[in-house]
Amino acid sequence: MGLAYLLLLLFGLFGLHRLYLGRSLSGAGMAAITVLSIPLIWSGLGLLGFVATGTWALADAVLIPSMARETNDPVALLA
Repeated sequence: MGLAYLLLLLFGLFGLHRLYLGRSLSGAGMAAITVLSIPLIWSGLGLLGFVATGTWALADAVLIPSMARETNDPVALLA
C-alpha cells in the first residue's frame, strides 16, 4: 500500500498507482486523458482533462486501502 501511495504522489495524474493495483483499464484511461490534455493545456479541454484526472487521483487517495485489500486478498477476487 505504501508503494501505491508513492506512485499516487509522484505519478497520480498518469494512473500508475492504478496499474500497480491491477486496475489496468482505468489506469490506462487516466494516462490517456492526461497525455491528451498536455497539448490542449491552453484550451478549455486540456484544463478540463487535468481537473478530471486530478479529482480522480484525489478520490483514489481515499480508495487505495480498499483497492490494495482487493488486490491482495485472493478470496475477494473469487466473490
